[in-house]
Amino acid sequence: MKKILPLVVVLIVITAFFNTEVKAQGFPKKNRYTSIGGSINAMNYVGELDPGPSFISPGLKFTRPNLAVEYVYRWGPRISFRGQVGYGQVSGSDEKNASYSEKNIFRKIRNEDFKSNILEVKGDVIIDLWENRGNYKKRPDYTPYIALGLAYFHMNPKGQINNQGQWYVLDNYGLEGKNFSKNQLAIPVTLGFRYKLSKQWDLSFEAGWRFTLTDYLDGVSHKYVDPNSLPGGVNGIAYQLDNQTVAAYNSDPTLHNYIDAHYGGLKQLTNNNTPSGVPLYYSNGQPVMTVPGFGSGGDQRGDKNRDWYIVTGFHLTYIIPGRVICPKFR
Repeated sequence: MKKILPLVVVLIVITAFFNTEVKAQGFPKKNRYTSIGGSINAMNYVGELDPGPSFISPGLKFTRPNLAVEYVYRWGPRISFRGQVGYGQVSGSDEKNASYSEKNIFRKIRNEDFKSNILEVKGDVIIDLWENRGNYKKRPDYTPYIALGLAYFHMNPKGQINNQGQWYVLDNYGLEGKNFSKNQLAIPVTLGFRYKLSKQWDLSFEAGWRFTLTDYLDGVSHKYVDPNSLPGGVNGIAYQLDNQTVAAYNSDPTLHNYIDAHYGGLKQLTNNNTPSGVPLYYSNGQPVMTVPGFGSGGDQRGDKNRDWYIVTGFHLTYIIPGRVICPKFR
């Protein structure tokens, strides 16, 4: 909640400032109006399984669709309040996205993937750069704007075992020794450009970044845990989801050669990350193998940075005309 407080303060200050402006310079209620609309968007994800160079330019290979509906209340010369409900999906894959460069080889060896449907409910304040002190008919032909707000979203990250096509709900298996909440908050920051199509229709293009308060959108966050602490130990589904490096080693000849040259091939897994660690065995008596540095308790699995997702697309809105007040005649 401490990370949300600064945003709340900023929104209060912005609202108070523009409220003062409206009262000082006049913006009659008759000029206020509402709009309804929908949007068709693309969703992208930024996190441990994303190959993009930055949050501005994420990997595009796993772009997924998103649809949303919205309600907008024009409150002042520059200010509108918006409520929005959207649904879409984000996904990522080490095997399909990461390269063999020194920067990305860690992800190739880690070999994780995920997908997650996201239901989002968002409220934000839209601030137009060009003001309009008249009614909706006098609004500018085009207007750049920014928006700040708060979003609740429900996620449900799922993963595969070696890309075999069966998806498992990751939260059910306590990977990294934690169970995370599927209900999360995000701080949306949006840049947009609105164009007046006709008297009552607007078309906008927006790019919105959702700065989430979780690092488990992709099911990967921090460190591998002792495999014995996972449900079923080394013989359970949880361990197969948690450590997929051997599958990458066996299925990718290029990676196989790289691991042999730089890691000395596969080594027997122990229950911790020390030379005196106890070797682990499957229930059939075979030793559990892994790439050194992957899978033992304490080995790095993620980077602890919070995950983001991005929603980019076109918004079509219809302005609902206000009630016409007719003069009274005697």
